[in-house]
Amino acid sequence: MTELTITKAGPKLGARVEGLDLRTMDADEVRERLVPLLHEYHVLVLPGEILEAEELERFARAWGDLLEHPATRVDQTPYVQLIFSEGEGDDRLGVWHSDMTWHETPPKITMLQARKLPSEGGGTIFANQHLAFDTLPEKLRSQLEGAKAWHSGKNFGPDMPVTLHPAIRTHDETGRKALYINGGFTKEIEGMEKAESTELILRTVLHGTRPEFAYQHEWEVGDLVLWDNRSVMHSPLRDYSERRVMYRAVVAGGAPV
Repeated sequence: MTELTITKAGPKLGARVEGLDLRTMDADEVRERLVPLLHEYHVLVLPGEILEAEELERFARAWGDLLEHPATRVDQTPYVQLIFSEGEGDDRLGVWHSDMTWHETPPKITMLQARKLPSEGGGTIFANQHLAFDTLPEKLRSQLEGAKAWHSGKNFGPDMPVTLHPAIRTHDETGRKALYINGGFTKEIEGMEKAESTELILRTVLHGTRPEFAYQHEWEVGDLVLWDNRSVMHSPLRDYSERRVMYRAVVAGGAPV
């Protein structure tokens, strides 16, 4: 095996990992070399690998079973999504979320590869939800402990599910707790009046996305960034007006507990 170069990307999460050949890695090598790094840093940046759709699918399968997504797909496989946009004008910050929390078994890992980028802008911000949980104010902690929230996928279509998950989840591999409320898909806290529920979701997301928990990734073509949806929220920046094209694959997780 080649020696890896690991450089911290942000003070509270994220690492740049160099020295890999993603095309040849099998499941055993992923478990040995990358899974511990993901648990430690939560976001891994693997630069300089232009993987075609089938190659990205093969690498993703080394992490586990894959989920399909209702977003646009490439022609070669239903397990690699094609994501493209040209920014959204004055809406400079996308919505903070963890991917597909409306799913009964949301993805444990998302992989995003930069194919084409605007000349400036288009970064992605990640926030460490383990640290967000560890630093919860006592009043907010007491409101969230034992609470459950409804997550909806209806913005992807009327047939998408609405699913109930705990507001605080336990990572199934490390045992660490993390906030599991997001601005994109969390719609209501079970058993609360609407106004009270909306306020609690907002306060939780505001706490979970504090700058001291965050790392902002500035993309380069060929970057493959993968992150742990059990411990991280993310938000794309819409501060660009040229085409941005990404490939994405998501690895199935278990039911949050």
